[in-house]
Amino acid sequence: MGKDKRNLIFLGIFAVFFGTLFLTGEPVYTGDTFQYENQMVMREPGYALLIQLLRLISPEGHYRLLTALQCVAAIAANTVVIAFFRRRFDMNLPFSFLSAAVLLAPHIMTPVFASTHLVLTNALMTEGILISLYPLAVVSLLDMMWSGKPVGRESIRTIGLFFLLSLIRGQMMVLFVVWLLVAFVMAVRNAMQKTDRAMDRRDTFKLAENILKEGLIAALAIIIIAFAARTVVIRTYNYCEQGLFVDTASGKAMSFANVLYVADREDGAAIADDALRDLFYEMYDSADADQMNYKYAPSGILDKAAHHEKCHDELNFTYFAEPAKRYVGDSQGIYTDRYQELMIAIDRIAEQLGKQLMPEVAVRYFVNYINVAALGFVRTVAYENAFLSWYALFIYMAAVALTVWLWRKKKGNMAASFMAVVLLTIVGNVCATALMIQCISRYMIYNLPLFYMAGMLELRELLRRS
Repeated sequence: MGKDKRNLIFLGIFAVFFGTLFLTGEPVYTGDTFQYENQMVMREPGYALLIQLLRLISPEGHYRLLTALQCVAAIAANTVVIAFFRRRFDMNLPFSFLSAAVLLAPHIMTPVFASTHLVLTNALMTEGILISLYPLAVVSLLDMMWSGKPVGRESIRTIGLFFLLSLIRGQMMVLFVVWLLVAFVMAVRNAMQKTDRAMDRRDTFKLAENILKEGLIAALAIIIIAFAARTVVIRTYNYCEQGLFVDTASGKAMSFANVLYVADREDGAAIADDALRDLFYEMYDSADADQMNYKYAPSGILDKAAHHEKCHDELNFTYFAEPAKRYVGDSQGIYTDRYQELMIAIDRIAEQLGKQLMPEVAVRYFVNYINVAALGFVRTVAYENAFLSWYALFIYMAAVALTVWLWRKKKGNMAASFMAVVLLTIVGNVCATALMIQCISRYMIYNLPLFYMAGMLELRELLRRS
């Protein structure tokens, strides 16, 4: 928290807020909890191992211990985030109080506006802890960026945090890409400065050499190691828990639900194997009979995305998974008594169907993807309705324009670079999530407080310069 004793005020505010949520609420068992508690191959190991550890400590009270830990993590992480921004931007107390309120927004908005009405820190799912750790990880990324070193203590700490988050939820892997892009930009900037000082600005080969020397090779090596290490950890975990040396399963099945949603029956002709083709027809016909298809979506981008969202989980868990289970049982002799292997086999079926159908559905898939992503961008900064959708478009445009203006006024402006990183993470999160699943609020809300904090800091810069 630094030497500023006034940061203790915010520690107290967060302690009262999250302490009240903990004392007045009970642990909420969600649809995801069972899979984490039973260490299933469909989920990453981080949260499952945490539940396992707490269950060893208290077999009867581990749920309560978990929500207590999530509340403590929220108190600590939010205090560190506020202390970081107060120090970096020399925030006065009123501005700091406003920033603290913005940090708490997801914890207020989700119970009030989200369809689940969950108190996040009381929910037994990854969002319960990630909603607090995510801003802390982004703060570490900013510290890395402002250190001026693409590879150094700050960057190693940051990739370590991102690695931890990705072991809790696969969605966080997009942060690896953000880390690499930030490291690349820093290496290029440092190389250009070095080249300018040496009066070699026009020497392209010298510039390229300097970019590599400034840490790009090291950054690439670190990101490759991080990806490889994550794979080894997950496979080792699945082998220790289930005897299966495999990656996390279910991702391909989730993605195939998006393909099934935009498919037409005649697309099945592209499937070479007769049995697989018949399986697709069974899935398609039952889904089409219940109007679980793009053809039955209403008009309008957001309404189309909402229809897809309503259909996605049913397409995945019912219209695809149930026939696929029978198919795997009949063709491979794997039944529910070998549930983990069954899920892996189903994921492979989804991969085969998806590859053969994608050329036929590519245009429809892309249009649906744009609709889903559009809703994701809206939900990142607002609640979805016609008015707020236009508001979201306006505020994104304003954020981009203000960031460019501040950079033109002063290269390296911290408020502008903060917003640039937030916008980059928003694009990555929305675009990656829309590929896999629907962009529901609890997947999108991670960047909401950071976006508005960056916006407030940019507005403060604008007022100071006007």
